[in-house]
Amino acid sequence: MDRECSHVLIAANPKSGAASGQRQVAELREALVADGYACDVHYSLEELRSSAMRLQTLGQLSAVVSAGGDGTAGALANLLPSHLPLLLFPLGTENLLAKHLGITGDVRQTRTILQAGHRTLLDVGSANGKLFLVMLSCGFDAEVVRQMHAVRTGHITRWSYAGPILTAMRGYSFPQLSFTATRQTSLTSSAAWLFVFNVPRYAAGLEFCPQADPTDGLLDVCTFQRSGLLHGLGYLTRLWLGSHQRLRGFAHSLSQRLEIAAPTTRLGKPLVVPFQIDGDPGGQLPLVVEVLPKRLTLLVPTDH
Repeated sequence: MDRECSHVLIAANPKSGAASGQRQVAELREALVADGYACDVHYSLEELRSSAMRLQTLGQLSAVVSAGGDGTAGALANLLPSHLPLLLFPLGTENLLAKHLGITGDVRQTRTILQAGHRTLLDVGSANGKLFLVMLSCGFDAEVVRQMHAVRTGHITRWSYAGPILTAMRGYSFPQLSFTATRQTSLTSSAAWLFVFNVPRYAAGLEFCPQADPTDGLLDVCTFQRSGLLHGLGYLTRLWLGSHQRLRGFAHSLSQRLEIAAPTTRLGKPLVVPFQIDGDPGGQLPLVVEVLPKRLTLLVPTDH
């Protein structure tokens, strides 16, 4: 593509990284303009989508840059056609997908990736029709995410979760979650803690499922059987030690489709159990999760 008529659009999340993030976005834009690109920054995803579709029709769009965290990248995946190339510029709290791909948020690296134009196709998960890139979970940690976003006013740090964790510990009932996982055959089971991974990353460096592969056309389902906070603390300890996959109550499976039912009380009354996708609230059970093979086009380092 002729550099002189090539555009790059930056989707900037104003909450990611606060003032420092805005400075990095401005620095990136200046660098890309110096490289000969026309470059616009959008804080409205709908406005970005309109510009992206227009420039793509004209053959003038090189890439859309996701300047934010995993939630920003996921929002763009939901908004843009699968063939439009996405380039990550991580500014969020965890940036799990960027870490998996070896993308640091350095302006020089971003320029190099864009100029090289090396693309990869990654699988994407679908949760009740909404796309996610990294992982999904149901239950306690999803309740923490819901509590966090209910009180969020700006940039999130890991310390921001302290209050929501304490609130969830007091109020969450740890019900058993019934689910049916389908690959070639269907298997129904239940667990108190349920996680679905597309990319082998989780917050705080915990490695639930290091074998997860976002190019295999499958999702990795990890479950812990026993209910309650004490069991949860025990599972967390084994996770930190890296020995959780040897626990009797842990199970791992590969699935193309997962159906998770909404639990009820003994009297048949429905319980509200949330789920989260890529660190953002996703809704509440019931839930259908599916894998969409090679749904996402990303620009990545040439050594990936």
